Amino acid sequence: VLPVVLISIMTMAMYEVIYHYVLLQKSLQKQEEAKRNVVQSQLNALRNQARPHFLFNTLNTLRDIIDQNTKETAKTFVDKIADVYRYILESGNDHLVTLEEELQFAESYVHIQKERFGENLLLDWQIPAHLKSQLIVPMSIQLLLENAIKHNVVSRRKPLTIQVTTTEDTLTVRNAIQAKLTKEYSTQMGLPNIRKRYELLGDTPPTIVNDGVHFSVTLPLLAPSHQN
Repeated sequence: VLPVVLISIMTMAMYEVIYHYVLLQKSLQKQEEAKRNVVQSQLNALRNQARPHFLFNTLNTLRDIIDQNTKETAKTFVDKIADVYRYILESGNDHLVTLEEELQFAESYVHIQKERFGENLLLDWQIPAHLKSQLIVPMSIQLLLENAIKHNVVSRRKPLTIQVTTTEDTLTVRNAIQAKLTKEYSTQMGLPNIRKRYELLGDTPPTIVNDGVHFSVTLPLLAPSHQN
């Protein structure tokens, strides 16, 4: 009888352990799912925050163009803004896009700014083709370009050159500091927005360097597997 009782007790104990283990795993799974949902919501909020920020700044640029140029130039500018917004809509709910897609968007944005600054705004793109399948936070390069243009003098006497360079796993946007005497109104959300999105994705945050002569921001480039 005693062996039977012992076996029964051991069987019940094992059953209880397995039962509580399964409950624990389900609880942990629910907690992880809840965390993912919170992160997803935060990423959505940050992505949506970048869109009106872009609209606000392009409308300011349009106002300057209307003041300084012909009606036809303003019409062309509006058409180009529409092309840029197409990318914003197509990127939809993506929290990461390929570097190639982001560069096309950034180049369209530069094209818009050249309507305002002409050859006084110079871009030096140094990006090898084999890195264009890497992933990056959408609108991040555009926000960095916008930041450089907003805070620095861009004129015939002081053209602004912005360099965009890469390593195998980073992208850097760099410019000489030509600080404006009169500060433009800023929402102050560009760099914090990018930093927070990388933090939520669980990756290395951007590196910001200001040595008094040059200002640069380095973003991580993520492998395509990061999206899975």
